[in-house]
Amino acid sequence: MYSIIIRNGTIYDGLGGLPQKADIAIQDDKITYIGKNSNDPAHKMIDATGLVVAPGFIDIHSHTDFTVFANPMADSKLLQGVTTEVTGNCGIGLFPVNQSQKNDLEIFLKMHGVALPDTGITWQTFNEYCQSLDQIELGINLVPLVGHANLRMAVMGADDRSPSKVELDEMKKLLFECLNQGAWGLSTGLVYPPSSFGKIGELIELAKVVAALDSLFTSHVRNESGGLLDAVDEVIRIGEESGARVQVSHLKAIGKPNWGKGKIALDNIRVATRRGVNIGADQYPYEASSTALTVLVPPWAHSGGVKALLERLVNPELCEKLKQAIGEEVEVRGGPERVVISSIVSDRNALLSGKNIAEISSMWQCKTEDAIVRLLLEEKAAVSAVYFSMSPHDMEYILSNSAVAIGSDGMGMSTEKDFSKVVHPRSYGTFPRVLGKFVREKQIVSLETAIYKMTQLPATRLKLVDRGVIKVGAVADLTLFDPDIVNDVSDYTHSHKYPIGIKYVLVNGQLAVEDSNLTGVAAGQVLRKNHIPV
Repeated sequence: MYSIIIRNGTIYDGLGGLPQKADIAIQDDKITYIGKNSNDPAHKMIDATGLVVAPGFIDIHSHTDFTVFANPMADSKLLQGVTTEVTGNCGIGLFPVNQSQKNDLEIFLKMHGVALPDTGITWQTFNEYCQSLDQIELGINLVPLVGHANLRMAVMGADDRSPSKVELDEMKKLLFECLNQGAWGLSTGLVYPPSSFGKIGELIELAKVVAALDSLFTSHVRNESGGLLDAVDEVIRIGEESGARVQVSHLKAIGKPNWGKGKIALDNIRVATRRGVNIGADQYPYEASSTALTVLVPPWAHSGGVKALLERLVNPELCEKLKQAIGEEVEVRGGPERVVISSIVSDRNALLSGKNIAEISSMWQCKTEDAIVRLLLEEKAAVSAVYFSMSPHDMEYILSNSAVAIGSDGMGMSTEKDFSKVVHPRSYGTFPRVLGKFVREKQIVSLETAIYKMTQLPATRLKLVDRGVIKVGAVADLTLFDPDIVNDVSDYTHSHKYPIGIKYVLVNGQLAVEDSNLTGVAAGQVLRKNHIPV
């Protein structure tokens, strides 16, 4: 007797081809039969009449590791149809950990909005981190990357300098150990200190370790505004000289003067692909980004970590220079009206969440840059914001390309636990938004291509061989949705709303979502990569 049989569905296998009408039988966690008119018995029958049956969506760019200890079920991702998430992105991960740097790392992570366990960091290695995750009930599968910032902090703190040969060798050793234990690659956040302090020679050397273990090198590139094209060229060069598979994270162009560069950057990636560079990209389908408010502060001011940053913000010899740079960066991102504060740690300023910098400046009767500095100081830099600064034309051009994967850049959240926070709606709506707005309504991309971009494409970039496809023998990670109604509901004002049209989600063969409701089944796992040297 089968565990589950899904009958009468329209199967899109994830490979980008046309659909077929067939039944799917599941035994334990594997797909064991695909065919028509299965009359075999099963413990559970699902009538998928009128529904699309797709591989479970793979979120190639996620920050659910920021919230997983507080919300291990990752409700907002499961209800989007996501079954697997790549974590540790933008160079910001939770391992490896040098005990002597642990306190500074915890402060750094909190600045970026990471919710650590009540006990704080209790691990050092990748294996120990996974063991901590194994002790909680995960709703989805996690595919962790090594954070470049973590390597630097473990070996050389948050210093703004190049590593010595001994330090670089130590970073390479730590990276090799993490990858050898099952991490899936290395992520860099070249706009975020201390990852931004890494020069291209250092990155190429680390990427060679990634290549040797057939892993993925991802990058939040060094500049997403005026210097976007040079920044993408840097990642192309890293791929060429190291031989690693490289991935440009959440490809976009920030700031109205740079609109149009997103299209050019994608075209340059395509040219590099044609000459043999193994490079890909991913994207979220929104015109606003979200990250720490500290991104407005120039990288040099971050040298030495959060404590040193806060000291510089009150240093009379530096504060005017910093305020000028902050003001200029605000203008690049569209002006103070287009920078909206989202998460704030303290109760003192909690009511500012949801207000833009212009409103806050007016309330406090001060200049834009003075308001930002005050916020950073009062909140010890732990403030996040949403930045409305991207072109819809760039976004749609990138979205239409079949070689660009979908990644939310969001976190697993819960309306019940997180309702008081103002967040970017991508944590709740990324994948249904693509299927509803851009497939059904605007017809920018076909349904089969959109599903490929959410499933087999990210699986291929990761070399995740048994997921992201519907075939006999594959793991039964599946998402069933109604193509006529699927859509996102969350927006920037009401961000904690689950999507509509996602009817069933299976994780490792178990029903995690049934009739658009969470079942409470925690079937997720931390996935470890089996490396085969090339």
